[in-house]
Amino acid sequence: PGRGADSDLLMFGFYIFNNIGIGFRTFAAGILFGVGSITVLLLNGLYIGAVVGYLAARGFGNTLFPFLIAHGAFELTGVVVAGTAGLRLGQALLSPGCYTRIEALRRAARPAVHLVYGMTALLLVAAFVEAFWSSSDRLPPGVRYGVGATCWVAVLGYLWLAGRRAT
Repeated sequence: PGRGADSDLLMFGFYIFNNIGIGFRTFAAGILFGVGSITVLLLNGLYIGAVVGYLAARGFGNTLFPFLIAHGAFELTGVVVAGTAGLRLGQALLSPGCYTRIEALRRAARPAVHLVYGMTALLLVAAFVEAFWSSSDRLPPGVRYGVGATCWVAVLGYLWLAGRRAT
């Protein structure tokens, strides 16, 4: 038996709080000359990799991977976008060019904040999918893998085509 709709809504709120918190920390840590964003990304990758590896080795892969695949497209991409935004800040501080560091940071902040908007949208979608789709065990794994693959293709396709002008 799955969990009820009331707990799905509570988990949606928790996932928003948790995931967007991680995203903002990843972005904000970029102010430490980019090292903070890289550290947060690496540590999160290590933690997630260790947990997934452990659970898969213990025989939980049949429930874990169908749970992760759909929302992972949005969540993992959102955190990487947050890291990219943080690295823009770090780059401005490390290599300000002909500007003062403050001015270089000010100039880098605008495109970085646009990335943070994208990160926030991705993590909101991830929270919704995680709370209402990923946690549902009503559909067979094949359907969940298919939807997950579609989510990955959609996210990567969007990123590949975003910002291109028609020629």
